[in-house]
Amino acid sequence: MDYAALLEKRDQYQKSLLSIPEYTLQTYEQAFEVEYTHNSTAIEGNTLTLVETKVILEDGISVGGKKLRELYEVVNHRNAYRYVKECIAKKLPLDEKIVKDIHATLMDHIFIGGIYRDMDVYISGAQHTPPSPNEMYRQVKNFYIDLTWNGKKSRAVCRYGGRAGSQTA
Repeated sequence: MDYAALLEKRDQYQKSLLSIPEYTLQTYEQAFEVEYTHNSTAIEGNTLTLVETKVILEDGISVGGKKLRELYEVVNHRNAYRYVKECIAKKLPLDEKIVKDIHATLMDHIFIGGIYRDMDVYISGAQHTPPSPNEMYRQVKNFYIDLTWNGKKSRAVCRYGGRAGSQTA
């Protein structure tokens, strides 16, 4: 699909949103948030079920028999998702601070996030060796420099297709 076709689909989607009741959009967003959080944390090994994730996020009830880390993972993921939506609503360009803030939010109560590692790491069973801390830092800095294109800052943000103010808190 080419870029023009993608923009056309986006425009059709945004027009159709006007005919959907606000409450329906909010319930859809809430359901998406729970499912997205569940699926994303499950990929990383979290054993909470979809129902348990929903109970934690919507009802604020802890689930017995699970590791505390798993509970924090789903709450942190939801909080990071909401932070990203706020950045998008403010039309902030993707930058190093936002990425570090997202990481810090994801790691809250688990370990210190939002900082660069200062030691070499290895991935068991993988042929790839991650770069040394100094090389990694250089690569990250170059990535953000490369976001500059044609003399102006690239807008590396996704446009949230919802109505203004329709994001649930």
